[in-house]
Amino acid sequence: MRSVSSAGRVDPRVWLLALGTFATGTDLFIVTGLLPAVGRDLHLSTALAGQTSTAFAATYAVGAPILAGLTAKFRRKPLLIAVMLVFGLGNALSAVSANFTVLLISRVITGAGAALYSANASAVAARISPPEVRGRALAIVYAGMTSAIALGVPIGNWVGELSSWRWAFGLVAFLAALTVAGIQFFLPDVPTGPGATVRERMAAIRIPQAPTHLLVTALWTAGTFTVYTYLGSILEQITGLSAGQQSWVLLLFGVGSFGGVFVGGRLADRFGSVVGLTLTISALGIWLVVLTPAIHWPLAAAVAVGVWGLVHWPSFPLLLHRALGIGGDRGDMLLALNNSSVYVGQMAAAAVGGLLANAGMLRWNPLAGAGFEVLAGLALVVSVGALRGRGRKGPLPAAAPTEAGESSPALRG
Repeated sequence: MRSVSSAGRVDPRVWLLALGTFATGTDLFIVTGLLPAVGRDLHLSTALAGQTSTAFAATYAVGAPILAGLTAKFRRKPLLIAVMLVFGLGNALSAVSANFTVLLISRVITGAGAALYSANASAVAARISPPEVRGRALAIVYAGMTSAIALGVPIGNWVGELSSWRWAFGLVAFLAALTVAGIQFFLPDVPTGPGATVRERMAAIRIPQAPTHLLVTALWTAGTFTVYTYLGSILEQITGLSAGQQSWVLLLFGVGSFGGVFVGGRLADRFGSVVGLTLTISALGIWLVVLTPAIHWPLAAAVAVGVWGLVHWPSFPLLLHRALGIGGDRGDMLLALNNSSVYVGQMAAAAVGGLLANAGMLRWNPLAGAGFEVLAGLALVVSVGALRGRGRKGPLPAAAPTEAGESSPALRG
């Protein structure tokens, strides 16, 4: 079933899925700004309070592929409603947590709900859209994530400052409820995916170019989050900005990100995912090098951070587009694994960035991020080479079809 009013136009109902990713994105990014207040209220050190973010990320990374396999036979619309309810309830529990243990459990619950929602929202957007606008449909879904950086996080922090960090989590629970209502009343039903077991679906990783594609995703993520995770400290210690000034710079990153995700969707539809990724990963690596000296001057840092958001996010819809294409009938599973790779990359970025920060080398985080992008580019070359090599040996097996909507798999991956 396709949700398009006419050829080449994405039905506005795809934006309902974006409302859900706006909620999950707000939940993901809002925690960093609330950590000091959470720590004070629950009598936790900053490091211990930070483990709530780790719990969310780790649950997302591990849970996405497993939960996608366990729910493979479920109808998509009821599943989206159910997992968003779980996500909302998890945030409600976060809002009323009386101690660290309850808060940690609530973050595990929300991480599981977010993981399953994101993978299924991407799959549903692709299924209800014709191939010629599939990249744009994916971009719309993940525009919710970038909108969260630009709007959800500042609003959540504002709510937390006016009242309590608990109300910020309550805001996310409210967004989840709105998403449930929208999906229930407006989104068309979508057939189930392949009814495979977790083990059978995990076999999707054996598709020739899947492992290297997931490596590209993890390295691309690590490149930006080596910097973004510590951006507040960089802007304070290196750039010399106050807390209020930092908020405006973060807003610039969010605005750039919102535009960037649509650029990626257009590139996917016009040029194919591999050409698009080659351009966007290269641009991101170059810009992280530019960011290295720019962070020493306030105005230069503000402009550079805004452009950084613009050149970072185009890669994400391209990565999703490629995962769907090379996954074929196991595309949903590769989407889940792709989302897991994002969080693996975030954890690697936190480790590398933390090592540099502890060594007093915080100013070199952007250059380390650029190094990750170089590795991501090399992994992309290897991934495309795997498909070309397969093409020389003969037709691809049924488990590894060519990328949907791309005429030359050898060139476009």
